[in-house]
Amino acid sequence: MDTTWFKESKYAWIGLGSLWMIGFIGALTRFSMAFFQVQISDDLGISRGFISMAWSTNLLIAALCAPLGGWLVDRYGPKKVMLLAAVMGTLGTGLVVIGHHPLVFFIGYGVISGLAGIGSSTNYMLMFEWFRHHRAKAMALLASASSVGLAVITPLFVSESWLTWKDAFTASFALGILVTFPVIWLGIKSSQRNNMKKAQTGVSKNDAETQAQNKPEGTALSPKRFAYAPIFVVVAFALFTCGLNMGTVEMNLVAIHQLAEVKPSMIALSMSLLGIMEITGSLIFGYFMDRYNKLIMMTILYGIRIMGFAFLFMHLGSSPIIFAITFGITYLSAVPGGLLIINEMANGKGKQTGFLLLFHQGGGILGALIGGLSFDYFQNYQNLIAVDVMICILAALGYFAIFISQRRNLRIQNKNAAVSELIMGGSRQA
Repeated sequence: MDTTWFKESKYAWIGLGSLWMIGFIGALTRFSMAFFQVQISDDLGISRGFISMAWSTNLLIAALCAPLGGWLVDRYGPKKVMLLAAVMGTLGTGLVVIGHHPLVFFIGYGVISGLAGIGSSTNYMLMFEWFRHHRAKAMALLASASSVGLAVITPLFVSESWLTWKDAFTASFALGILVTFPVIWLGIKSSQRNNMKKAQTGVSKNDAETQAQNKPEGTALSPKRFAYAPIFVVVAFALFTCGLNMGTVEMNLVAIHQLAEVKPSMIALSMSLLGIMEITGSLIFGYFMDRYNKLIMMTILYGIRIMGFAFLFMHLGSSPIIFAITFGITYLSAVPGGLLIINEMANGKGKQTGFLLLFHQGGGILGALIGGLSFDYFQNYQNLIAVDVMICILAALGYFAIFISQRRNLRIQNKNAAVSELIMGGSRQA
């Protein structure tokens, strides 16, 4: 019986579908914090700086948990770690639903939900393990889950004005219990790895050779060498940049538009367009990253972000739409792209992935903090947007520099190989 679909194990696609459902549900909390910042501030009687602090605490705890989670994935497998993360996330959301007090909100969302970061590396490690031929596209499809949720949820809450942030958190809590736990338990099977190995051993010789060609070309590095490798420095900074960008957008974008006196209908349209472009962009970049040099694709990605933040800084009439298109198309591909590069060039594992995600979360923390403090002290977000532009420029230059270095090393290797072949040919003739 054929156990492969599109040259990949059928269990890989089933697992991808399970992870997609979990990501879709997770969009509710993300939407609540992005869209209802003003309402949360009014209902709980707290400042936007306090909300930013809760957001930043969530990211900080998640960041600190990421390397530990990567180690646990290597030791115990992703399913157990995912279940533990789901427990933490559901408990935190439930506490926010039950309580209506600033301290309860901070503990529930900022602390307990942050512990769910222990599972932040599981999705990536599963994608690296399950897929060989369509790895970037699979990661793009998985990343689209939260964007589809955002695109669906935004019009619903905008059109139904009686729905509030409490309703969104309640729905997230209920779906976590009714859907997330069963999907992890049933969709991420413990025997999945063995079944995949059996399926892969049953493929033809040509398919086996193709799989061998698609294995990571890099060699595993020790933790010390890994931390000092140029590619690690570049990817770590790029992930930090992406985190700061996401902290800017998820925590402050609606407030930025409101401060610029953008009409509510335009804000709703831009947020929905952002979600749609996230889906479109993830599929586009996933397709091209499977076929072309990933370093160049990441250089292009951050170049597009530079243009998007520049328009957001200028606050033109078209800025909400242009930013939604330019940033949305790059939104979900920066993290998978960076981790794919590390996986291929340095054979990164769970611990390395978790450590890199620490930089991403750190950027998100800083982005949220700068946004809240910028508004509280300067009554605007211009400083935050300017920082986004500058670090995107540095990230793009970093990826391009690694690409140039890689090309130079390849030319040197080819030249040395040609010289060696010429010498060997001359010795045989003699």
